[in-house]
Amino acid sequence: MNNTAQRTVVLAGESVTARQSLIAKLQNVLLSQSLSFDFLCPQSPVALLDMPAHAKYLLWKKPAKTFASSVQDDWRRQLHALARPYQTLHADNDQVLQQAVFALVNGQQSALARPQTDSKWQDLCECCADPACEQRLFGRLLQS
Repeated sequence: MNNTAQRTVVLAGESVTARQSLIAKLQNVLLSQSLSFDFLCPQSPVALLDMPAHAKYLLWKKPAKTFASSVQDDWRRQLHALARPYQTLHADNDQVLQQAVFALVNGQQSALARPQTDSKWQDLCECCADPACEQRLFGRLLQS
């Protein structure tokens, strides 16, 4: 995979206007760290057919918008039908920028790295969603 494909990002999900606003904010944050990505903003799930297969796909859904779940399902169905791996951004306007930066930079830039959190749960757990806890759980399962 070439460098161009690795820095191409397809942002799907919410309204085109909301996604374009997020892209503008992302470009400002990323450029401040000398990072450059090419963003694509398809109009509809069908338009994903014309998007590069090896791009990074982000699917944005605002948690408060329950009435738009069928539209969100259309995006997901199309991504699955095209066998395009994607990462979901599940946040409102305030937090989606941070989630998107974490998804794109993925710890490669210390100034934009996801902060470390301490695990509070020390026993086996099936649903706390703490990655460190999950790693310990799977580590114990592999050892037994």
